[in-house]
Amino acid sequence: MNRRKFLARSLAATGALPLTSAPWTAFAADTPTLSSTPSSASISALTPASAPIAQKLLILVYLKGGNDAYNTFVPHNDARYKKLRPNIALQREGLIHVSDSHGFHPALAALIPAWEAKQVALVQGIGQQEITNQHYRDLEMQFTGASPDQYFDQGWLTRALLKNPQPASIPKSALDAIAFDDLDIREADPMGPFRGQKLRVVQMQHPSEWLANRTVIGTKHTSTPAAITSGAEKSFLQADIAPRNTNFPADAFGDALKSAVQLASLGMAPPVIHITLNALDGDQHNAFDTHWTQLKYHGAVLARLANGLAALREGMIEIGKWNDTLVATYDEFGRSPKENIDKGTHHGWGSAQFVMGGRVKGGLHGEALPVVDVFSIDGPPPVIDYRQLYTTIIESWWGGSAAGVFDRRFKTLDLLTT
Repeated sequence: MNRRKFLARSLAATGALPLTSAPWTAFAADTPTLSSTPSSASISALTPASAPIAQKLLILVYLKGGNDAYNTFVPHNDARYKKLRPNIALQREGLIHVSDSHGFHPALAALIPAWEAKQVALVQGIGQQEITNQHYRDLEMQFTGASPDQYFDQGWLTRALLKNPQPASIPKSALDAIAFDDLDIREADPMGPFRGQKLRVVQMQHPSEWLANRTVIGTKHTSTPAAITSGAEKSFLQADIAPRNTNFPADAFGDALKSAVQLASLGMAPPVIHITLNALDGDQHNAFDTHWTQLKYHGAVLARLANGLAALREGMIEIGKWNDTLVATYDEFGRSPKENIDKGTHHGWGSAQFVMGGRVKGGLHGEALPVVDVFSIDGPPPVIDYRQLYTTIIESWWGGSAAGVFDRRFKTLDLLTT
């Protein structure tokens, strides 16, 4: 018996999941799927190009390494949580109260004003159909929107933006996306969800260099051929930017978020700004990939996330762009419910993600991950396919079409107001 079947039976036996068919059938519509290993070209050819997308900004925040949902949104009343995490379980008294069963990690305090304003949603139980628990392959599926048995040569945002292009009024020298901090380890095409060499994308390793020089050329960067040949690399980011009143954290994440606000204030932001939240020293194990001494690192990186996003919200409100901004976090996988011998957590299956913005329906969405004692690695399966969130971005946020972007149809999530 493989570990997935064993896990499903174990969860059913503990009452964590009902004895029904696989959870993925609940949110994939009854449409035909492609072959098990379709090419990106076959996906793009499913439907013709859609109408231009709305001029609304998406800021994707990658929680590099895989965030621990259990110590982010803490099931403080669950006896199994305390039993499986004897050293790293958070005590109820120190949490930010949300419900009788759960509370936020105290490091997320900066997000509470937005939470109380109902402009932050926590999407619980989100993840992939299957994971390998290896960073590269599982992140590759996130980048490309693939199922476990599929390999695509284009990122999901590449397909989405090719199908739903920017309006004709946008100059051809404009960028499709900007990425701050590291993105993808592939040397041939290091563009993450923008893979495929079809989009005009610039990835700048150090956002502080952009803030200081206000040109791509003055930064350590990687550009797609389309960004170079279109002139976007040179012409897009050379305006003088006035300072703003909002104070941003003095780290790479804060610099990237400040850059996003400045670009938006000038009307120069592309449809997508991608930001990686990494450890201050560049070692992902000292941030979200908490295999050891989790209490030392996890709260600190959650505080950086919360403080940065709170400043982003304040800055976008200041320039009148908050209602046209959507922020969504993502990671390759979550963490196991069970503490390991190094007082950390190994890779897990399901996760929880933050979505925020002026048009977000704040509050809890989905179902909290159950606490189960199965393996020191892995954990319970998600109830929301990650491509539902991506479909929601394409269709509900941008007003485009996700038909043909993925190999089947996924329902949108009820996350946004009209």
